[in-house]
Amino acid sequence: MTQAPIGVLDLSQVTELLIGTLTEYWSTAPLWLALAGGSQFTFTITGMTPDEARQANAGGGCQVTVTLIHIEPNKFNRNFVYSPTPPGPNSPSARPQAIPYLPLALDLFYFVTAFSDANPPSCAVQEQQAISIVLNCFHQNPIIRTNVVFQGSPSVSTPEEFTLTMEIESVDSISRFWQATTMPFRLSVMYRVAVVFLTPPAPPVLAKQVSRFTLAVDPATPPFAQNGWLFGTSSSATFIDPDSLPGSPQNVNVDYSPATVTPGQRFFLYGSNLNQGTDYSGPSPNPGTSYRAYLRLPPDYQTEQEVTAWKVPDLGSPSAAIQTSARMVLEVPNAEGSPPSGAPQPGVYALVVGSDAGPDAITYRTNVTPFSIAARVDAPGSPALPVLKDVAGTYTATGMGFIAGSTQVMLETVPLDYVAGPPGAGQFTVVDVETITFQAPSGLSSGMYGVRIRVNQVESPPALWIQL
Repeated sequence: MTQAPIGVLDLSQVTELLIGTLTEYWSTAPLWLALAGGSQFTFTITGMTPDEARQANAGGGCQVTVTLIHIEPNKFNRNFVYSPTPPGPNSPSARPQAIPYLPLALDLFYFVTAFSDANPPSCAVQEQQAISIVLNCFHQNPIIRTNVVFQGSPSVSTPEEFTLTMEIESVDSISRFWQATTMPFRLSVMYRVAVVFLTPPAPPVLAKQVSRFTLAVDPATPPFAQNGWLFGTSSSATFIDPDSLPGSPQNVNVDYSPATVTPGQRFFLYGSNLNQGTDYSGPSPNPGTSYRAYLRLPPDYQTEQEVTAWKVPDLGSPSAAIQTSARMVLEVPNAEGSPPSGAPQPGVYALVVGSDAGPDAITYRTNVTPFSIAARVDAPGSPALPVLKDVAGTYTATGMGFIAGSTQVMLETVPLDYVAGPPGAGQFTVVDVETITFQAPSGLSSGMYGVRIRVNQVESPPALWIQL
């Protein structure tokens, strides 16, 4: 079973760390310099219980036992949120794991004592000197650090650390422990090692982070609109981030609902029972009531122009259908002119779906839903960056649908004044339906400014910036 790279699998590793720390400190302990002649006595440090150590090392000099005698759960880390993978850029927040996959947080209690088999009174002196070294060593190493290696392909080395603190124990508590052994009472001290995590199995691999999602909705059909019903439009626009590097454009997508489209752009009309039927003429069980699209024109939205020709052709496969009962996909012509062959002037329009009168002289129309047509603003050519360059202080924007007297130009929130002739500082002019020239106002602070163009109160999607 694969293990999570945290904590330890074997508690004896912690005991060996304490013994190794104490053994390394023993030979360089300052106590030896304080003794006459700097002599050291023979010693043994073990993790066995005191009675086991005396039986196993009889006649072996001074014995120091570091015995794990008690374990408790660490109450502060019982239900902490553990992520099996390290955080990274744009990584999701850590998710709580099921209990079997959480590391068990423990406090380990070690009973430390010393026993010397030297002749009295040397035995008492050696025992107290040994405990003195233990106290100094553990006091000077309050945090024990190590690298735990988890075998695998490849193996993983994880840094771990534990705090080492002396525990306050009453005389009664210590006495009860000694009474449970077969050894006479000796000088002793209790230490707590925390927090030790017992390694859990690795949790199942999480699903990859969502990079893009699509919500598909099949709207309910109102009982009063079985022949077709509309509830809205949407469109998407893509522009180049002005901070992009030359030759490496970074695209940014913007969604609009209701739709805001420019000549040559595709958009979506949503509803229910759409695209029903193909022709109203002749006998048919489904003569069709919602397969044609009609444009309602401002200002009163009573004048109607059929734009069924704007519908995008299906690909021929039902599984790849573009036109569905819940969606009608339309595309505005990439040319100025009267619909349906051309794109109307920028403005707010309305769409309805329905059918022309058939043999039974019935004409059907759905409800009306709005959308906007904006002037198209083109980004500069190669290199594909949206930052305009000026010529003698004059900038030129190109596109389609600019109307003299009905166009506004702003640099962020700073409006420019319209003039019929060549523009001066803070002015713009509409040269023709495809060209606008302008100059930035004098005194404008340096920086990057977005160029905002509105025609008939409809603002075009972002496309251009200037750098002052």
